[in-house]
Amino acid sequence: MILYCLISSFLNAVTSLVLGGVIASKKPRDARTITFTFVTLSIAVWSTFYFLWQIAPDAGEALRYVHFFSAAAILIPILYFHFVTKLTDRPHSWELLAGYILVAPLLPLSFTSLIVTGVRTRMMFRFWPEPGILYPAYLGLFFYFLIRSWYLLYQEYRQSSFLRRNQLRYVLAYTVLGFAGGATNFLLWYNISLPPVGNILVGVYMVGVGYAVVRFRLMEFDLLVARIVTYGLLIGLLAALVPGLIEVISRVVPGGIEPGDSVVLFLVSLVVTAGLFRLIPSIRRRVDAALEQRVLGDRLPDRGRLRSLISRISSAEDEAALHQEVVAGVGDALDVAKVSIYTRTEFETNFTRRATSPNWTGSAPQFADDSPVAKALQGSGRSLLVAETEHDAAGELRAHFVELRRVQGIELVVPVIGDTFFYGFIVFGPRMGHALYTGVDVSLLEAIGLQVGLSLRARQLERRASQTEKLISLGTLAAGLAHELRNPLVSIQTFSSLLKERGTDADFQQEFGAVVQRDVNRIASIVENVSAFAESNKVDMTAVDLSEVLRTVAEIVRPELVRTGIPLNLPDRSVPLIRGNHSQLLQVFLNLIQNALQALEGRAGATLTLGYETHLNDVAIPLVCVTVQDNGPGIDSALQPHIFDPFTTTKATGERRGKNGMGLGLAIVKRIVQYHRGEINVSSTPGRGTVFRVYLPQIS
Repeated sequence: MILYCLISSFLNAVTSLVLGGVIASKKPRDARTITFTFVTLSIAVWSTFYFLWQIAPDAGEALRYVHFFSAAAILIPILYFHFVTKLTDRPHSWELLAGYILVAPLLPLSFTSLIVTGVRTRMMFRFWPEPGILYPAYLGLFFYFLIRSWYLLYQEYRQSSFLRRNQLRYVLAYTVLGFAGGATNFLLWYNISLPPVGNILVGVYMVGVGYAVVRFRLMEFDLLVARIVTYGLLIGLLAALVPGLIEVISRVVPGGIEPGDSVVLFLVSLVVTAGLFRLIPSIRRRVDAALEQRVLGDRLPDRGRLRSLISRISSAEDEAALHQEVVAGVGDALDVAKVSIYTRTEFETNFTRRATSPNWTGSAPQFADDSPVAKALQGSGRSLLVAETEHDAAGELRAHFVELRRVQGIELVVPVIGDTFFYGFIVFGPRMGHALYTGVDVSLLEAIGLQVGLSLRARQLERRASQTEKLISLGTLAAGLAHELRNPLVSIQTFSSLLKERGTDADFQQEFGAVVQRDVNRIASIVENVSAFAESNKVDMTAVDLSEVLRTVAEIVRPELVRTGIPLNLPDRSVPLIRGNHSQLLQVFLNLIQNALQALEGRAGATLTLGYETHLNDVAIPLVCVTVQDNGPGIDSALQPHIFDPFTTTKATGERRGKNGMGLGLAIVKRIVQYHRGEINVSSTPGRGTVFRVYLPQIS
């Protein structure tokens, strides 16, 4: 027991000093932290002299240390009561004044025989203190201010909102625990044979109350209590193993434990300790899992839904669907009736409400970039619990957060950040049944906010890339269009300039008419193809049989096949169904086959083969790959990277006739394939042939 008192008093002293310093550094100007710091210092002084008293070599030195820790003990209850008045915002100035007036004379008297008359042996303690005539006055002050503190905490608890209640539950529970443990020191003073078994609870009390002062929402109170009780029991059982073994051996072995048995006991203890050392992490994981399932069983599925929501956000079709998915998902998972998401683009300064739950009625609050909420979120990058911020703020800032919580009904604000850009935030009203937003919940919500931010960032970059690609395509299109239109326009211009001189010439009129008709048709074809390339292609999608599409293409080009004598080999088995538009897919493969026939024309031994293969296991979604392969002259390697760009063609200007050879066919093909959520690529070896591969999603 003496060793226990030494260890517990040492731990209490260290814990109090460290905790006091940490809390004071967290909120150095807050009245609650200041008063609580004084409580920690008084307990640290009490614990320090308590420790020195235990190791005192003689009665005189022990009595001196008793005087010192008695003085510190006299200060503890009034300082704690002062802290509680600050915590509950209940001044009780007359009680405080009376308490300090009563304590003031007791402090110097604690160094006289009026408080402690001396020391004597009690149980295993050599120098236990004897109470003086005024010691009951100290006990009266101790229990009066302790009970008054509990009463103030209980009153505030009953009148507070659910979040504030959680803080006060911490303080109440740990106060009862700590002071009950500390009160076990009083019993031996009055000849009650019970040692101070609760000494260590003083340190536990300090940690618990300090945690509640700094932050009071990060852990479910019920789970924390369950863990403390469970781990306390487990530690007690583990601590009893070796003493229990010694007791069993002393009873079973005749003559008790001999000196030589200590080696055996040491080896047994070593084996047991090594085994426990290996098992403790596993035991702790299992205990935590069991406690969470037991205490938080009804809340665990909610967290599972939040985790699954994180993975669903990135698959939303557009930003509107993403916002609505977030609002509906978190509202359902956490039983929150009021959820809204506010975001902005990189060009906006105000945040716009993008989506809101149906139960959020009334006008929506407006948030600018310089609003207190936005500043707080951007400054910390962490979630903002409005009640905590209101609790810590002052003046106009506090009034702002009071209005947010009490008028607008906002309890929690979670930032939406993508990369380094602050896109906005998600606001939450109170949970059903006044449940808490716990640390795990807030962490998951912050992960959702980050995922939303990253999705918005990715879509922003995608829009920029798309815009850049469009500008590049527009430049290419404009350059190609100018080139294609220049030749027919020059011809028309040349002949028009000769009209005055040769307008009456019948041959000239016939030639001029033919040239104009030819070149106007050419210009019309160019405009038609450009229009086909630029249109949105918003057409209906249905199940399409690619085998039937390929057979239809073969029928269309049959006259050309007969004329050129080029064989066309079709797939010898059915091609799987895909989802698409029959007419557009017909245009894709017709264009590819016509290009191949033009390349093969006049080539000896020319062949054209259509094939397909499926990709099921090595891709995210099942794909069908249709190949169009020829053994023609191939495509120059320098031209291959640009083969799908507008107005890129292998034909010389003189070889372009009608709609052929303008370089828009493959650009249109690629646009259609991409609209079908597919991909097209080409591989070609000059002199040996070309293979086009069209990948399209298969209907599973």
